[in-house]
Amino acid sequence: MARAAATAFQMEEAPKTLVTLLLDGREICKKIHHLNSAAEIIDACKRFLPCTAEYHRILKFSADFHEYVDTDLNDNIQNFDKFQVLFTSIKPGGTLPWAGQLNIVAAGPSNQLKAGPHSTDAAGTSNQLKHGQGPVDADRLRMLIQIKGPSILSDYEATGTLSETSRKLLVKIGVSDLVERRGFYPSSDDKLLLAKSVITLFPSMKMKMGEENEGFEHFYDPVSHNGFIEIKLRNLRRNLHDSQRRYRRKRAMTSDPCFHPVSITLRMPAGREEESSMDWKAVIKRMKPSEENFSTIRLGMEKTYTSRRFWIANNSPTVEEIFQQYPHFIDMPYLLDLEFEKMHPGKADLFLQKWEGSVVPKLLRMATMKENPAVLASASESDEPCFRALQMLTYLLPPTASGRGKGWTKCSVKSAICYILDIKLSETDSSILMGNSPDRVVENHQPHLICLGQPSSTAQYIIVAEKDKVAIPLEDNSLTCAIDKLFKMYCICNLAYPAQLTSVFNFFEHLYDMPISGGKRSKVVELIARLQAML
Repeated sequence: MARAAATAFQMEEAPKTLVTLLLDGREICKKIHHLNSAAEIIDACKRFLPCTAEYHRILKFSADFHEYVDTDLNDNIQNFDKFQVLFTSIKPGGTLPWAGQLNIVAAGPSNQLKAGPHSTDAAGTSNQLKHGQGPVDADRLRMLIQIKGPSILSDYEATGTLSETSRKLLVKIGVSDLVERRGFYPSSDDKLLLAKSVITLFPSMKMKMGEENEGFEHFYDPVSHNGFIEIKLRNLRRNLHDSQRRYRRKRAMTSDPCFHPVSITLRMPAGREEESSMDWKAVIKRMKPSEENFSTIRLGMEKTYTSRRFWIANNSPTVEEIFQQYPHFIDMPYLLDLEFEKMHPGKADLFLQKWEGSVVPKLLRMATMKENPAVLASASESDEPCFRALQMLTYLLPPTASGRGKGWTKCSVKSAICYILDIKLSETDSSILMGNSPDRVVENHQPHLICLGQPSSTAQYIIVAEKDKVAIPLEDNSLTCAIDKLFKMYCICNLAYPAQLTSVFNFFEHLYDMPISGGKRSKVVELIARLQAML
């Protein structure tokens, strides 16, 4: 009687804790215990195991980071602490069900992973684990995912790729473990190893674009120090106290991140060449746009190409100034195709080939997935697929507040499409096209498209640069062709992309087989990888 009373008294004195028991990453039970140490918690959990299993690790919930982190067996336990105790089932052969080539044995929290006695090279494996190198880190990441985010593996098995939700959870799990082991400022090698581990576990997330990268740079790029892993670390460091920071806060004075330089080699025209160019420019300015004069105008544009590209690249003239000197860009818009082809040989037709044939169907399929917003719920069957796909693209690559550049204004996802396409009534007056509309959705100073009537095969599209009082009516009634002309105009005039749609224009760059400009391209590369993984 006295012993029972003493036991009851000890339970009342012991801290009250919530303990979750996990076996092979699956929750077995969740109970409230009155225990004094982590060792007692582990022993208590063994009674609820349904099969033979080995202790793996114990995690304690951190209120500071809202994450479960490793705890020492001798740490003090307080009231209302929360723990996760992880066990792994033992197969008849003595190996664990998900250890792969890594043989894991029971270990304390200070050494969670250790080479087992069956390892072919125990010393080498231990050294790899110590320094975080080799394929072992992929195994470590796999184990963390099975424990903290098994839905990631289910998503990958079902679709062959990762949704945005799964990717965010994956990065959160990997970075949390990295911070736990290496602190808030891990080395570039540590971040690089984590990025490579992600690609090793999920090969379809590898995104190789040309020969300039290896396919993991959207998770971490050691050259630009950008990517999902770096972004997550920066977000975590925002809440650090000044004494914990390695670097002082400093507002970077950088150039416009949306600026799109022309990637062609330019040279200063020689004296006679410059005189000849001036003469040709005067000739073609006087000629009326017609089929009879087209060959002469085209020849004149070719003769003035070098001086024109040099002038635009070095003097940064406005759209109005460019089209004053070369007005046939306005009345003969197909000259934009010829100029772009000369700037980027063999790439002028790539967008037209890829957009409707491959990209649009995949974007429309993605719009039907449960994880994506119902952006097409109100779309009727008569809507042009290109418009619906463009609408979906602005949802997948939305405007963000990070890295606000020149021209950035607060913009919702729903209104973002207005920075590339504005829909007006077919009888709209020309004065309204130049920005005098009282019901305009956004203030847009960059060149964009205006559609007179609903997007369809009979709509009229116009490129409008309100600030420069320039309007270019397009002969094609296709939205795809209109987007193609608009992008080429940005490149030819060396213009900055709209800050709200930089990622969308970066995606267009990929379709033209051009290098993706700007430092922050992780979301774009992720979308490209997801589209390529779709059959």
